[in-house]
Parts: sequence; structure tokens; C-alpha cells
Amino acid sequence: MKRVTITALISVLLLFASGINAQDLKFGHANVQEIMQAMPEFKEMQKQMETEYSQLENQLATMQEDYKTMEQDYMQNAKNLNAVDRQQKEQQLMQTSQKIQGFYQSTQQKLSQKQQQLQQPIMEKLRAAIEQVGEEGGFIYIFAENSGATVYQSDQSVNVTPLVKKKLGIN
Repeated sequence: MKRVTITALISVLLLFASGINAQDLKFGHANVQEIMQAMPEFKEMQKQMETEYSQLENQLATMQEDYKTMEQDYMQNAKNLNAVDRQQKEQQLMQTSQKIQGFYQSTQQKLSQKQQQLQQPIMEKLRAAIEQVGEEGGFIYIFAENSGATVYQSDQSVNVTPLVKKKLGIN
């Protein structure tokens, strides 16, 4: 963050040195999260992710129920099994438990990758719209309002959120 602030300060100083007045500098800010959540593509991504999550959650629930059934069967019949059969059942229970844990971990990873994959074109479209608004409006910088990096925002900073939404064709 310090490096960004220093870079911005140097840029401003260079602009002053080249004869640009402070009044010519135009800064803006946009609520990127608000814009993204209003985009139809984002809403579609959320639906896809919910469907994917639901399917994987159902698979996991089925696996856990199967394990529970196996475990109950073992508990009821363990005293009637010989040592070899008991050991085989216990090993089968342990392998099934490990399989469930592995499935859970891999699904978390798959869901994260899927979300990143679906979000990338949305972010690119949003970034392009912000760049267009910046160029058309003559802004030097447009800061992400909700990124946590902006420490101060003066009244002279223009909220370009509505302009970006308009550029994307959303309300």
C-alpha cells in the first residue's frame, strides 16, 4: 500500500512539474462490489455455483449415509465376526472414511477453481467498463471504494459507480 501511495504521489508531482494545474486533476472512485453484484453475469455465476454446490453436497450426504449404515452394520455384527472378517470390515470403514474426507477436500478445491474461472470474465468486463469511464471522463485515477486501500476520499473525488453501471447497461 505504501508503494502505491508513493507511486501516486510521484505521478501527481510529475504532472504538476509538467504544467498541469491541480484543478485539471480528476480523481474518481467506484463501488466495485456493488457494481459486480448488480451485473446479470454475476447473478448467473451465483446460480451456477449454488447448483454445483448443491450437487456436491448431495453426493457427500449420500457417502456419509452409506458410511453410517456400514458402521451400524459393523457395530451390530462385530461380535459375530471372526478376527479376520472384523479386521476387513474395520479396514473398509477406515478406507470409506478417508474417501469421504478426500472427496470433501477435492470438492472444496473444485468449487474454488470453478468460482475463479466463472468470475474472471466478469472481472474483465467490469475492468474494461471502468477503464472506458476513466478515459471518457478524463480521470487520472479511479479508486476501488471498498478495497480497503483508500484512506481518504475528498468531496472532489467523483463517484463513478453510476457511470460504470450505465456503461454495463445495469441499474
